[in-house]
Amino acid sequence: MDETAPYCSLDDEQLAVRRTDWRSLAESALVETRHRPEGYTALYRGDDETARALDSLVAAERVCCPDIDWRVERDGDMVRLDVTYPSADQ
Repeated sequence: MDETAPYCSLDDEQLAVRRTDWRSLAESALVETRHRPEGYTALYRGDDETARALDSLVAAERVCCPDIDWRVERDGDMVRLDVTYPSADQ
């Protein structure tokens, strides 16, 4: 099941486009994904192009999925994305 589905306001067509954008970034720059009980952490190569693409995607996600916490940080030569889903009791 897609964990973001209950929190996302995109329609099916918009969601398909967004998933394509995420897949493209993952194919070019994703290094590792670590799942956590409350979400996940993804590490991307930290060049400027990747950082800009990630910042752009996260800004768009914050609009359509405002209940999800999206955090992007530079971590040496990597960019770390921490995604935390709302708790069930919110």
